[in-house]
Amino acid sequence: MKQDPLFLPHGAPNLAVTQSAAHDFLKEMGPSITAAKALVVISPHWETKGLKVSAAGPLKTIHDFRGFSEELHQMNYDGAAPQWLVGSVIEAVSSGGLKIEADDTWGLDHGTWVPLILALPENTLPIVQVSLPLGYGAAESIALGRALAPLAEQGILVIGTGAITHNFREMGPENQPIPEWAVSFDKDVENALALGDAAILDLKNHAHYQRALPTDEHLMPLFVAYGAAGKGAAATKLHESWTHRSLSMSAYRFAA
Repeated sequence: MKQDPLFLPHGAPNLAVTQSAAHDFLKEMGPSITAAKALVVISPHWETKGLKVSAAGPLKTIHDFRGFSEELHQMNYDGAAPQWLVGSVIEAVSSGGLKIEADDTWGLDHGTWVPLILALPENTLPIVQVSLPLGYGAAESIALGRALAPLAEQGILVIGTGAITHNFREMGPENQPIPEWAVSFDKDVENALALGDAAILDLKNHAHYQRALPTDEHLMPLFVAYGAAGKGAAATKLHESWTHRSLSMSAYRFAA
C-alpha cells in the first residue's frame, strides 16, 4: 500500500517525557505508521558532506544533546537497517540522479527516535536514516524527496522531522504569548506548501525567514517529505501547537 510521506516535529528532546499537545499527537500517530513496510527518516541532526544512508545492521540510539534529564540519556530505541532497505534507498536515489553511499558511523539521533518512541514505542519496522547534506536548500531538499518518491509506492514511509521555526534566542517559558512573527511564518509556510514549488522556493525571501531560522536545517526535512509525495503533492496539516514560546510543532502529511 502506498505510504503518504510525513513531516513530524521532534521539538526539544524532553518531548519524549513531557506531556504536551504535540506529545499526545505523536502518541496517536502509531496506527498510521505501523501500516508501513519500512521507515526512511530524514533528521536535521545528521548533516554530512555528501548524501548518506544508514549502513545495514543494528542502529545505535544517539543521545546527541546536553542539559536534559538522566532519564532521557537512559532511553534507547531499537532499530535495525536491513540490507534490502538500504539497497532500495540507494537504488531509488541513484535512479533519481543523486549520489549516495552507505555510512556505518551514525545511528538514530534524537530527531528520529524522540518522535518515534512516542508514535511507535516498540519498533518492529525496518528503518534507515538518510542524511541531510551540508548546504542543502529547498530546491535540493525537494529533489532528494522526489528521488525517494518511488519508495512510497513500495509501501515505505518517508518521514522528515524538524521544526518550521527554530531560533534558540527566541525561545522562552511556555506561558508566554507566541510571537506574531512565528505565527506569521508558520502560516506562510502552510500557504506555500499549498501553492507548490515556486512558492516554497520563495520562502527564503520571507521577511521573517532569518528570525524563524537563523540556520535552516530544521526546515529542510519538511521539503524532503513534500518532494517524496511526487509532483503536485497536496499538504494536509495534521497538527499545530507551540512549545518553548516560539518553537513550531506543526505536522503534515503529503499526497500527490
